[in-house]
Amino acid sequence: MRKIFNVIAAVLVSLSLLSSCKANAQKSAEPVEPMSEQEIVNREIFDRIYSEVKNDAGKPMGELTVEIAQKFLGTEYIASTLEKEPEELQVFLDKTDCILFVELSSCFALTVKGYRIEQAGDGETFKVSDKPSVKKAEPSYELLCDNIRNMRYRLGVVDGYPSRVHYTSEWILQNQTNGIMKEFSQNLGSQFQQKFSYMSKHPGSYMQLKNNPSNVEKIQKMESHLEAQAPFFYVSQAQLRDPKVISQIEDGDIITFISKTEGLDLAHVALALKVDGVMHFIHASSKAMKVIIEEKTLADYATNGLRVCRFNPSL
Repeated sequence: MRKIFNVIAAVLVSLSLLSSCKANAQKSAEPVEPMSEQEIVNREIFDRIYSEVKNDAGKPMGELTVEIAQKFLGTEYIASTLEKEPEELQVFLDKTDCILFVELSSCFALTVKGYRIEQAGDGETFKVSDKPSVKKAEPSYELLCDNIRNMRYRLGVVDGYPSRVHYTSEWILQNQTNGIMKEFSQNLGSQFQQKFSYMSKHPGSYMQLKNNPSNVEKIQKMESHLEAQAPFFYVSQAQLRDPKVISQIEDGDIITFISKTEGLDLAHVALALKVDGVMHFIHASSKAMKVIIEEKTLADYATNGLRVCRFNPSL
């Protein structure tokens, strides 16, 4: 009887092993989705730049950010790279526009330092935090993409076109809430009135808003939340010509240029960078159609004035 039992047990074990082998074979035979051409390009660029800057992870955040930004000199300027439906996280390391360039450089620096952005706040009430909302993580291309998502989308959640942070003012406010950076325009300049209405009043200019009342309503709600964050401050061109004012702007500070278009807050974004002791900036230029170090000084370029932010020194 025992022999019969042992034989049956052996058969059952064999069948179990055979079933397991078949399952593993089927699993290993499942096709692995190949990387897109864009991801292949992105990873090649990431690996190259990371290898060049990884030993500088201990540098201050602004200094590291502007060092990384200079690795992208000559990168092609392409407008409207994110305008795709349905909304999804898109990352490009071989082409950019002004805000994507500053966003990429900032997130790349956070990644090199091994920080993952963690969301704070509720996405509607913005409070300046002195403590960075970040967690330690292993530097990787995946971490870079995660940080871009957390910086680009409200509370880091991709949920349709209105979930993307469209106005640069909200981008600043969310970064302040997360303790990544802090605006100090109020220390250098003057208060001014800022309205937010351009997107909701010009839905025909955006394919995701055109003939989509629901998206327009969500954008209007976001604009109202932004106006509730007043007062806003800016530094005028005349103030920038004062050596006592311009000397307080440092390499790696985030520079945002005031727009004169009604209902639109900021027209351009860049990173401050001194050249031969004089403050210029590095940016993705729509005129040059590539990333350049601007020939004009910061004071000469900022005809409408600007706002300025600085990375949290504890990063």
